[in-house]
Amino acid sequence: MDNASARRPMYRIVEDVGPCLREAEDKGCALWLVLDPFCHALALARLYEYNQSGDIVELFRNTPLEQSRKASPRVAAIGSESPLLHWLSEADPRNWGMILASDAPLEEILAHLRSLLLVRTDEDDAILQVWDGSVLSRICRTLPEEIPVLLGPVRRVVTRSHIRSWACIDRDGERFMEAPHSPSQPLPCPWYRITERHERAFHDQRPATLTHNIIEALLQGQPGPVLPPTERLQTFVARHVERGLGLGLWRAEALELFVRCCLLRGESFPEMQPVPFSRHPIDEDTAISAMRRIVNQGGSRD
Repeated sequence: MDNASARRPMYRIVEDVGPCLREAEDKGCALWLVLDPFCHALALARLYEYNQSGDIVELFRNTPLEQSRKASPRVAAIGSESPLLHWLSEADPRNWGMILASDAPLEEILAHLRSLLLVRTDEDDAILQVWDGSVLSRICRTLPEEIPVLLGPVRRVVTRSHIRSWACIDRDGERFMEAPHSPSQPLPCPWYRITERHERAFHDQRPATLTHNIIEALLQGQPGPVLPPTERLQTFVARHVERGLGLGLWRAEALELFVRCCLLRGESFPEMQPVPFSRHPIDEDTAISAMRRIVNQGGSRD
């Protein structure tokens, strides 16, 4: 093993993906493109143009997402010098997908990817856009210990990260392709669990999602929320979600309760209720209990 390989992490940013793909081919991997058909108006046309002799498989076929097959990502064999890769590099559409390198049969790769389409959460099962390399790379960068289970039979993933750089993710790190392929059965979907640690990997996207969900919850209640004069509900909720995050609240339940308390007690909240909000780090369980009492008791704005 050379010194460069010994130092190679499981997740790394690279300037040129060519060497990553050629190395995988040279060591016995086939390359597979996972392409989101909606990433670009010409995506499907280019895929069929450059893959006339190969099969193109719909990822959603025979899965819980079967009814959305028109939007299904396509999986197709590809080479490291394929003109389609040159087109993707030049057009550089957002969230186009990823390139997989593996010595496993395609059916085993597909079964693994399909087992990840739905994931477990603390509430309902949710869709994981595992076909979107920018989503996968964000999880792998933040939680590298999850890389082996996320990649499964895939040895290497090459994709654009969420910050638009090229990322190369190796299931076995510096031991890339050292162990022989060992066939395995996919776990029943959903088996992978999304936790608070995963949510923190997408922290920059959370405020918008939380704002939307909290507004939906507020509008379902009767009577509707009483807002300050001249302020729209979305503006109010977004502002207080940011305030809650700034205090150290993280869980969706805590932030919804925080917004409800701000509606009830006004802009002075939580200054008028300093404990447990004055603690650093904040005791979120205690804060939730305190805010739930306020919401249950009701109150009036300042």
